[in-house]
Amino acid sequence: MEKRIVRIMPHYEPRMWGGGTRLRDEFHYVTDVEPLGEVYNVVALKDHADCEVPELGMTLSELYEAAPEWFDCETEELPVRVNVLDPLDDLSVQIHPDDAFARGYNGGRGKPEAWVILDCPEDGYIEFGHYAKTRQEFIDWSTQGKWDRLLRYLKTEPDAFIDIPSGTLHAVGKGVLLYNISRNADCTLRLYDYDRIDPKTGKKRPIQIQEVYDNVNIPDKMITFQTYPSATEFGCKVTRYWDEPGLYTLMRIQTDGHGCFLHERFAFYTCVKGEGYLNDRTIRQGDTLLVPDHSGWIELKGNLDLFLASYRNEHSKL
Repeated sequence: MEKRIVRIMPHYEPRMWGGGTRLRDEFHYVTDVEPLGEVYNVVALKDHADCEVPELGMTLSELYEAAPEWFDCETEELPVRVNVLDPLDDLSVQIHPDDAFARGYNGGRGKPEAWVILDCPEDGYIEFGHYAKTRQEFIDWSTQGKWDRLLRYLKTEPDAFIDIPSGTLHAVGKGVLLYNISRNADCTLRLYDYDRIDPKTGKKRPIQIQEVYDNVNIPDKMITFQTYPSATEFGCKVTRYWDEPGLYTLMRIQTDGHGCFLHERFAFYTCVKGEGYLNDRTIRQGDTLLVPDHSGWIELKGNLDLFLASYRNEHSKL
């Protein structure tokens, strides 16, 4: 299959914690899914959650199988996943376990991830980590409902980045709009869901308390937000957040008129603001384009704010 830039259509799933209006009004997402608090911009979990590639008449997981030269990856499945979230309420307090546990639990992989805050209210926050010094202290405080003592909260700021390793307790706070990159996997263990009732079932959502006890990082790594410097490269403002072989590569590319950029690995470009062109393809807020592996220089025109999600094989060299 001849390599070319293709558009990736978003995948939608309803979330009981709801969503605001920004994903529809600002990101141009059109769906009957209600409420709309989360969009999968890139996901390729076959028979579960899978983006469409309409111009090729296939799903993203099918493209990954049919055209391995577009990706040149060592992994059986597409290695990266991208979401944009706009929650109307707090997400559940949860962790993602490591590969070893996930394989035995649901046959999948662990899901380390990272967030970049796109926008937030003045009093915006995320739950991130905990204050327990021992596993027994963690168990005692959670079983006694001493959430104020156990849970750690961080104030959010636009453009801040945070890394979320496996085993890290976390939850997005209401009103916090963010870009999320992660491994292309789905293994979530919930500790606390505010005793909410799922309107579809009339019951509380399942939580996995013992599994969290067994997998949560203790003591906590006490990670905080970071702000990364940017550099001007060929007319583009480039921010390089993360580049770990075997995990993911994350960059942000912003243009004000015209620029050029070279990234020799495959990349998913998701526009979070503005509109313009990537080579001859139009792109606007909410769109995601896939540029296949070793496609050479790309030309960017317009006022664009793009996130680049990619992957380097585990034993690759810089």
